[in-house]
Amino acid sequence: MRRVSNSGSGARPAQPSGNPAPADTRQQVVDAAVARVVENVTASLKSMIPEHAIRRLIELEVRAAVQAMPLQEAPLPLPDPQPSSTLASDRIAYRVEEVAEIAGVSRALVWKWIRKGGLLSRKINGVRLIRRVDLETFIDAMPASRGGPKDE
Repeated sequence: MRRVSNSGSGARPAQPSGNPAPADTRQQVVDAAVARVVENVTASLKSMIPEHAIRRLIELEVRAAVQAMPLQEAPLPLPDPQPSSTLASDRIAYRVEEVAEIAGVSRALVWKWIRKGGLLSRKINGVRLIRRVDLETFIDAMPASRGGPKDE
């Protein structure tokens, strides 16, 4: 094998044995040495073994390493988040029950808002739906005492 010069590699020589080097400095020296060895071995292998064979060997080693890893238990499910007044931007419409939960009121009150015409809704296939944009408009128009923003 050919020898590679240490210049420009960023590795610092080890300190005299009288003063032991800090752990991070020793680790940097070891890391630099490992990097040089890997670089030299890789260069030698590339000249002797075709690249597709090296890739296949790496793939097999990675698979073996993954299969050897111990199975971890699934993380505990997070508790259901508390309902908030912010609406999900990916939703197009909400059911009456969902609107009641978001607004923190009863379903009967949501139905009252719909009957009075304050909250626009549509009935689709027997299901009463409130569009997100209509709900946002309604919440924005609510008095500040109900929790909605109100410009005064």
